[in-house]
Amino acid sequence: MKGVKTMEKIDIKSVLFTQIKDKRVIAFMVLKGLGTFVIITGLIGLSFILGPLNLIIKFEFTTIFGNTLFDFLFCFLLCFIGGTIEFLGDSFIRYLSNG
Repeated sequence: MKGVKTMEKIDIKSVLFTQIKDKRVIAFMVLKGLGTFVIITGLIGLSFILGPLNLIIKFEFTTIFGNTLFDFLFCFLLCFIGGTIEFLGDSFIRYLSNG
């Protein structure tokens, strides 16, 4: 019969990895997730330092370095580093997916 497909057994591994030609993409996805985690950590720190999160959850915040400016710069640096890691991971994922 023309046009009739037969039932083939499909396992989970073939479903998950059919779209990924190069397995290194998975490592860069993990790297991108790490970058996102660092960005969110920095943003939560900034919201504690600048005050809005303290007012919402009524949590007493003590500064890490004893100075609000140094804490702000540290959390801003975390956001910058996390963004860089996420950008590099995303760039490598696009490169490996297209190539």
